[in-house]
Amino acid sequence: MRVSLYARSFLFAAAIACMPAVAFANHPVLVEGDTDFDGDGLLGTAEDTDNSTDRIFGTLNAALGSLNGGANQNGRITIVTSGRFPEILTITGANGNVTLEAAPGVEANIDAVLAGAAGNVDRQNSTGILIDAANDRMITLRNLVIRNWRDGIVVEGDSHVLIDGCRIEHNLNFGIWVHDDARVAITDCQVSGTGFRVGAAGTSPSVDLPDPGVGIEFKNSSKGLVANTTIAGNYGKGLVKKGGTNVQQSGVQQFDNEREDDLAAPENGDDD
Repeated sequence: MRVSLYARSFLFAAAIACMPAVAFANHPVLVEGDTDFDGDGLLGTAEDTDNSTDRIFGTLNAALGSLNGGANQNGRITIVTSGRFPEILTITGANGNVTLEAAPGVEANIDAVLAGAAGNVDRQNSTGILIDAANDRMITLRNLVIRNWRDGIVVEGDSHVLIDGCRIEHNLNFGIWVHDDARVAITDCQVSGTGFRVGAAGTSPSVDLPDPGVGIEFKNSSKGLVANTTIAGNYGKGLVKKGGTNVQQSGVQQFDNEREDDLAAPENGDDD
């Protein structure tokens, strides 16, 4: 039976209408740093919950989430004013591709330590950004500073990730750790001071002991590209490849790594 053009159009429109809304969300949201970007007098969590239409948030987790117009793990989250974000982040891309970036000229510090804030010790024992996304997603981190965590960035599972223009510094065990079947491109980044981190106030020893204090490690069947990136001043090795991993390198500068003997008097401690 032939179906008229009108009928075919109607059926196509009906099919589109029945598709999950998340397929079309992919909307951009903005995140304030320490400055009131939209001039409403609200910062931090107060900005997260003021309304569901301005798409401006005070915290990264709220911007990634589904409430009040958040990206819902599907969209572009842009930090528009410089600031400090003592937040543990998990990016899954559950509903689409995710980009987390700071706007040009913005200094966005995703830092485990914020002087006087609650949770500093717990954060320093955590991963800063954990990425575990499906094979058909693309996750991008751009123009971020990630520091003072146990592991700065961990990428696992079948994730596909671009880490571009980021500074990963003074984390304890790994700056960037890639494993399982993940595919990660690291471009125009600096990874430094891994393993040289002053311990949280009141802890002993005053200097945390790294294990292993490596700048970047790929392992298992992961694959990677490291390009135009400086890996320097890390307690352990700069770039490590384990197991069946395949990592391409271009313009990688490694200097002053494997500094185990310097642990007693670290030159790159936490300055917070």
